[in-house]
Amino acid sequence: MNILMYHLVGQGRGPMSVPLRRFTEQMELLAAGGYRLLTEDDLHAHVSSAAPFPADAVLLTFDDGYANTVTTVLPVLDRLALPAIMALCGGYLGADLPRRVRHPVQEMADLGQVRRWIASGRDVAAHSYTHHRLPPESDLALRWQVGGDHEAHAQLLGTAARTFVYPYGAHDRRVRDIVAQWYPLALTTDEHHRPDATRPYELPRIQVDPTWPLESFRTALDSDIDPAGAQLAARRTGTDPRSEE
Repeated sequence: MNILMYHLVGQGRGPMSVPLRRFTEQMELLAAGGYRLLTEDDLHAHVSSAAPFPADAVLLTFDDGYANTVTTVLPVLDRLALPAIMALCGGYLGADLPRRVRHPVQEMADLGQVRRWIASGRDVAAHSYTHHRLPPESDLALRWQVGGDHEAHAQLLGTAARTFVYPYGAHDRRVRDIVAQWYPLALTTDEHHRPDATRPYELPRIQVDPTWPLESFRTALDSDIDPAGAQLAARRTGTDPRSEE
């Protein structure tokens, strides 16, 4: 089981943006039949039963709620009939709320675009109210970031989110305890472990490297070792994901 984390596709440069051509190749590989693509319902079913995740399972997630996720990513997912989750901040859906967090781009999905994503049959997760790193926050601020986000999703989208995604992957026991008051599971970033259904508030994800050629993407999915080991294997076989533009 792998949970893949994307941010931007085909927009901007740097570690947060996967080229559209590479992204399309990756999605076509996933759609070809060798992997089992999970929905949010599938994820929750495995966690609620503590059943092991299938080894060939893949869950697609897209962080921050960029407009790019709807305008660029969604057409590819639609063409290939792939499920996915978009993690967005409830505070970003309010037109009058300034964003104090710097993102690679500032074009966030508006309510109409988010509703278009949901109408396509795909899911939305909570990502805190204003994308702050949570462990340093006070208990009061934490409840506002977590519970306020839950309320914003319910009011603006008509249904409360069931999955929480930690901003920056940052969490500690206090954060997890507060998240558990509103959500049955949460996703983080920990590229050295595979998801374990018995640890529902520490489900790790692999951030897809924009420099990965398709073979390195496949290696990260199929390797029995962690992604750092997969990258080492790729270097040894001449497919170093950081060796190509």
